[in-house]
Amino acid sequence: MRRARRTIAIVAFTLVTSCSSQMIPAATPTTQTTALRLYTTTATLPLARDLTASYSQNQPNITIEIASGNYQAMMEQLGEDEPAYFLTNHLPIDSPLWAAPIGQDGIAVIVHPDNPVTGLSVEQLRAIYQGHITNWHEVDGSDLETMVFSRESGSGTRAEFEQLVMGDRRTTQSALVAPSSAAMVASVAAQPQSIGYVSMSYLDASVRALTLDDTAPTLENVYANTYPLRSTLFFAGQHEPEADYRAFIAWTQSVEGQAVVAQYYAPLVRP
Repeated sequence: MRRARRTIAIVAFTLVTSCSSQMIPAATPTTQTTALRLYTTTATLPLARDLTASYSQNQPNITIEIASGNYQAMMEQLGEDEPAYFLTNHLPIDSPLWAAPIGQDGIAVIVHPDNPVTGLSVEQLRAIYQGHITNWHEVDGSDLETMVFSRESGSGTRAEFEQLVMGDRRTTQSALVAPSSAAMVASVAAQPQSIGYVSMSYLDASVRALTLDDTAPTLENVYANTYPLRSTLFFAGQHEPEADYRAFIAWTQSVEGQAVVAQYYAPLVRP
């Protein structure tokens, strides 16, 4: 898997080099506005909003419409809208789509702030999600039954979590479903015995991220490849982008675009 994604990265960097000249503003002002469409998973929605807002300041004649949903729903929309592109933290290695990486996400395992447990091993996390560990006292916590939250079927974050943590093992049937990243945070924040997972871009004071194998989900640890639950952020589409789409995706890999990515995720290159 690492070898295939590294090949994609080389292609993407070539894209940046070849498109750099397109970022020079036209000498003659124009009032014509071009509308682009961007699909995004809920995990990458905050990034999509900030990228498009920042890009529009540089390119005022470009407007970018954003549609958000889970991975499966957005993939279906992408299939019906060939010119559009998709921002996602999950892309199967055998995907037929053209793809360019723009950073790395960390999937944070979250609990209620009152939970005294500060960290788990990946093995303990897997046992909780299998339903083999059902009480927090089994991992040096309070005598409370675990309340497991998972994402819905079709979620890209769920697909990454299951690949990285569960492998071929099934999540316990007693797991409750959170239908979005925001819903996951709200659900865990409301239940003292709960546990869930979310893109690290959604971390806030209402929940607490656990360390995994003694490593916290920080930008630095994701960039250094020491945090175990990492996923690549991709722009994906039916074909290699051209014209305005190409310029926008190239900009996200530029120094300016990567500064926006680094607000939430680990960028391609250390700032």
